[in-house]
Amino acid sequence: MRKGLFTTITLIAVAACLAACTSVGTRNTRSLNETDFGPSQPLRICVLLDQGVSEDRARELMAGIGDELSLYGLEVSVPWIRPWVRPAFSSQGIVDDVWVRPLEAPCDRLMALVGRNFGDFLTGLLGFEILGGVDEPTHTRSYVVARSVSLNQLFVPPSRVAVHEAYHLLGCHHGTDLTPCYRQIRELKEIAARNHEIGSDFFPGVTPRGKVLGSRLTVNQIIRDAVDNYHQTRATSFQKNY
Repeated sequence: MRKGLFTTITLIAVAACLAACTSVGTRNTRSLNETDFGPSQPLRICVLLDQGVSEDRARELMAGIGDELSLYGLEVSVPWIRPWVRPAFSSQGIVDDVWVRPLEAPCDRLMALVGRNFGDFLTGLLGFEILGGVDEPTHTRSYVVARSVSLNQLFVPPSRVAVHEAYHLLGCHHGTDLTPCYRQIRELKEIAARNHEIGSDFFPGVTPRGKVLGSRLTVNQIIRDAVDNYHQTRATSFQKNY
């Protein structure tokens, strides 16, 4: 794999869905019923829309996410949908573009919906596809392949990938049971409620180690620091080689 923003600064699509998509866990009805998620909280997902993906399709995928997250008292809304051109064929190129975009108010999360082309179809024939991802440092940026052109997507359709990535946007990890995710969502909702009391409308992000990120300013700074680290590493490598 080529070095780049995708690998060097760990802005990895840790939520990457391959043909055999790893699960965030199955629903645990008992744990779900026993968990007090508190009052409803808004979760605003802003959407970048690639060519070939209709706005109706985008709203359909967001509705699916909303239905799933409503189990936890999260009210998903879409403040805006903006046109976006897929910057590259590879997942690395998509990550390089989407991850570094500032998270602006009123967005709590950013999701790019990626179209498909003939190259994607050929890649699908090889049996290896990355169908979505979420940034690791803050869990606030994501992308989802929103159109189906491969046989793999008969088993992992875009609607399933979108919900999968939505769980990762809440800091949930891969596992066999969603119980740890329930605790994670409850904690983020409690912090979001406290943020609202002090005049902040941001639904928190979270680091890989579980540290809660309480503002857009913080999550944007973490991404900028990661980008700066990438450029410094690249410059050092160049000096060593030449």
